[in-house]
Amino acid sequence: MSILGTAAVKPFAIALAIAGALLLASNGGWWAYAATLKASASSARAAVTTVTTERDAWKGRAGELKAANVAYDSAFADLAGELKAAQAENLRLQRDGAAAIAAAEAAQADADRTLSAFMDRYAAQIRAPDCASAMASVARFCPALEGY
Repeated sequence: MSILGTAAVKPFAIALAIAGALLLASNGGWWAYAATLKASASSARAAVTTVTTERDAWKGRAGELKAANVAYDSAFADLAGELKAAQAENLRLQRDGAAAIAAAEAAQADADRTLSAFMDRYAAQIRAPDCASAMASVARFCPALEGY
């Protein structure tokens, strides 16, 4: 072998050794990175399982709340119908009450007119001589009617 061949082999061998060391270091780095990614993937799978469980729980809760809303809507509709019926009955009772009050006031006014007419006739007749003597006789025979 020549000097040139020997001189070229040694640096080539050193360069090859350095490249091999760098390759091993690089492979070690990539292995560590892959291990980290595997751990992250396991962690992500666990998170997916947790999130899926939570999602299913919330879906169940949403179903319960939907059922509660349906029950509320039904109860509200029933109560709204009851309220409308009660309001209609209230209006009817108010109209009937107002009509009854008007009838009672009309009957009172009629009774007051009749009483006033009777009192006016009585006052006029009591002054008449025949009526005065009749009232005196009635008072004598029936003292309970005195003063009328």
